[in-house]
Amino acid sequence: MTRLCLVLMALVMSAGSHAHGAAPADAVKPLVVLIGIDGFRADYLGRGHSPVLLGLANQGAVAHGLTPVFPTNTFPNHVSLVTGRFPGHHGILNNTMVDPLIPHQVFRLRDRAAVTNPAWWSEVEPIWVTAGRQGRISSTLFWPGTEVSIGGRQPRDWLPYQHELTSMQRASQLLQWLTDIRPDRPQADFATLYVSEVDSEGHAHGPDSPEVNEAIARVDLAIGHLIDGLRAAGLWHQTTLVVVSDHGMSLVPAHQIIDGAALLKPFPRARWEWIGATPGVALGGEAQEAVLAALAAAQNLTCWPKGLAPRRLGPLLHRRVPDIVCLAAAGWSLNNRLLSFPIPGQHGFDPEHTQMQGLFIAHGPAIRPVKLGRTSSLEVYPLLCALLGIEPAAHDASGILASQVLRK
Repeated sequence: MTRLCLVLMALVMSAGSHAHGAAPADAVKPLVVLIGIDGFRADYLGRGHSPVLLGLANQGAVAHGLTPVFPTNTFPNHVSLVTGRFPGHHGILNNTMVDPLIPHQVFRLRDRAAVTNPAWWSEVEPIWVTAGRQGRISSTLFWPGTEVSIGGRQPRDWLPYQHELTSMQRASQLLQWLTDIRPDRPQADFATLYVSEVDSEGHAHGPDSPEVNEAIARVDLAIGHLIDGLRAAGLWHQTTLVVVSDHGMSLVPAHQIIDGAALLKPFPRARWEWIGATPGVALGGEAQEAVLAALAAAQNLTCWPKGLAPRRLGPLLHRRVPDIVCLAAAGWSLNNRLLSFPIPGQHGFDPEHTQMQGLFIAHGPAIRPVKLGRTSSLEVYPLLCALLGIEPAAHDASGILASQVLRK
């Protein structure tokens, strides 16, 4: 898509978002909007580039950090945010996966055929499915899982993922949906907005780069645009925003790469199924003890047999978990081939690491102003269910976050 087309699309979306005017006061019902900012590290909020987010945090609930699930990667964490389940329970274990029950396909983020294959989502019940069963309407501008029919349901409004759309364009499209309220098109109860710019710039330039700061500012401006549009449409006073991120970002210097190919060279049948900060080995018939011994000799890498990783990392016995799961030390990453370019910003590290902490802000009529310590990303799901007034599906959360931030 050309730059001109993108600009024109943004103008059309922005115009459309206000085309229906303010909703009648008696027609407005509570609206919950979940905003996911990919790769927004918790401490980014204090950099001075996000006045809108900072204003929401000062008036509402904010956590010192949102601790992600393991692995600290995009797809497993986005699914945990909307299910309250560990990846070992919802089945979306990583951004790349192999499943013996789906033998002719590898799950990869940019493989549309895989991402939209319901077989990969057979153990997931995201909040828009649960809400739909209970009579609620969802409008989702991108979120992992919204492109596929899960349990025979999808959100009322959704689009195939388009990475090239800016945060402002995404906010404008969601506004168009949320403000298009007619007798034959009732107001949505729940909405999602996913933006990717901060993560993309973090990967490309590192978390401390000017490019990341500029992306933070663009995302903040888009959220301000969303708020202004909701206010103009008469929806803001009944809207609760829950702003989260899936993980943080850490600097990985180019010389701190672990040579995965060399580690497995003595074991020709073994292969790396996962790489990066959370590598994983499929043995392929090689002896587990011998492979583990070879990996134990590697510096800055800790490995466990499947199912024997520390319990704090969650259940890891799912069939999509490799035979051996590893975790790189902070600032290190494993690759199984030589790259012609470095990836200075990476995630996937220990969920407890400070630089893996994500963002949590909640603001709305039911939210009390409170500053929290770290909270688990699993706790976001029961909070959303409480805000929507729906009965949650089975989950792994305690519900403590909802009790901390909701007005009595």
